[in-house]
Amino acid sequence: MSARQHRLLTLMARQENRDLGHLSIQLGHLRQQEMQQFDIADRLGQMLDQTATLSTQPMTPGQLSTAHFMGRTLVQQLEATRSQIARTRQERTAVEQDLSQHQRRQQILQERADLCRRALHLARAEAEDNATQPRRTR
Repeated sequence: MSARQHRLLTLMARQENRDLGHLSIQLGHLRQQEMQQFDIADRLGQMLDQTATLSTQPMTPGQLSTAHFMGRTLVQQLEATRSQIARTRQERTAVEQDLSQHQRRQQILQERADLCRRALHLARAEAEDNATQPRRTR
């Protein structure tokens, strides 16, 4: 293998390493977003539970209308948040798969670059040994 091949493999491995960094950052953001969405869903669920408790006192039509509106709005927001969680989870899964694939590729490229480097060092060492050995004349 040539020095050019070694250089190309090294550069490809560095590019994969950069891609790994970007994907790791993206994965971190998605995990943080997912945790925030879980927190929002939990809060909405708690608010819905609080509004679902029946009042022991009679309510006016305006109070009933307001309670109905609040309950419907909370349910809609809770459903929207759950669908966002599902989308975020799918994105996170896709990014995790990409990250795994890039890790494998980076590892393979790094191993090939190391093998190429070793082969170059062996070839140089043999060339130096051959150059330093005296020639026998008959």
